[in-house]
Amino acid sequence: MTNLPCGSSGQRALGAAFSASFLSLVLSAGAARADIPAGYTGKPFDPAVAGGVGIIPPTVKAGPYTIPGRLDFVNYDMGPSDVAFHAGDHILTKQGAGYRTGSDVATFSKTSVASKDVWYMTSATLDGTTYPNATTQDFYIGAVQVNDWFNFTVNVQTAGTYNVSSTWSSGNGPPGGEGGDGAMGLQIYSNGTKLADWKSSWPDFNTTADFHHWKAYPNFTTVTLPAGTQVIKLQSTSKHLNLDYVQFDLAGGDGGVVTGAAGAAGSDAGATGAAGATGAGGSTVTGAAGATTGAAGSGATTGAAGDGAAGATTMGAAGAGAAGSTATGAGGNGTTSGGVAGTGGGAPKAKSGGCAVASPSPHGSSGGALAAALAGLAIVIASRRRR
Repeated sequence: MTNLPCGSSGQRALGAAFSASFLSLVLSAGAARADIPAGYTGKPFDPAVAGGVGIIPPTVKAGPYTIPGRLDFVNYDMGPSDVAFHAGDHILTKQGAGYRTGSDVATFSKTSVASKDVWYMTSATLDGTTYPNATTQDFYIGAVQVNDWFNFTVNVQTAGTYNVSSTWSSGNGPPGGEGGDGAMGLQIYSNGTKLADWKSSWPDFNTTADFHHWKAYPNFTTVTLPAGTQVIKLQSTSKHLNLDYVQFDLAGGDGGVVTGAAGAAGSDAGATGAAGATGAGGSTVTGAAGATTGAAGSGATTGAAGDGAAGATTMGAAGAGAAGSTATGAGGNGTTSGGVAGTGGGAPKAKSGGCAVASPSPHGSSGGALAAALAGLAIVIASRRRR
């Protein structure tokens, strides 16, 4: 519950808080969600329609594919060339041939022990072992040319910033058979808007750019995506980059804004107010004896109250302390009862600037009642003495 300042300033604060909450609600309700671009005729990949019976692994499901998640390049959208994809080469004799029916497809390849597909410069445990492992073969797109691209219809679950990872191999070097400088690059688009333009160079390309050394590239770039269904385009900017998959992992559900470290948490409660000073006992003016102040009750004449009415009392300056109670001095004896000290602490500081309502202290209430009773008794005694 939010506490707000009291009075007119509290009303203004309440109005401001309400306005801010209402505006936030309106903006949230009206936040734009992505959608498929008008006129796009590509369709999400569906293994039941794509063909590849007995070739497509049974674990492959139909799109749209979910982000966060993995996009396998071979599962790009269904549609003709230059609608769902663009590839410079259409080689149908590689080991991955048959994954999709028809001649108008990219070049499909498949990792294997026979091809000596191995991990490279990834970890001491994996390096030199079969990629992706000894019992699994990955289909991938090979014979990639500059500006080959592939569309994927996806459903982004959470608007935010995403880390993008992959595992690449390259033939852009002498071992690949066509020479090359080891250049690597990938651009990422959403509904036609470029989100990332990653560039790198294959290590030791003069000796290992042979299409079959696979190196992990975790978090090689970041993108910000709106929530909703949209078309992601992945486009190679270098030749001979083997395209296996791209993984999108949510780095922050922040509506597409990269946020810094969280600020220090605000203090939950305001500092406790210092206790109020203990109320001083009520000062009492003893009624002057008629003509002679009674000497401790043994004077010749017991001093009448004269003009000395009940002793005037000064309230103790306590934060919430009850007024000191006062007994009227008896004429001759001039007996004085000191005021009861105020016991209330200062009012508690409002939490988060809120309006604090102090509950009455049971001790304060009983002290006030006793003071009133004693004051009444003093008045009765004084009036009788006047008579």
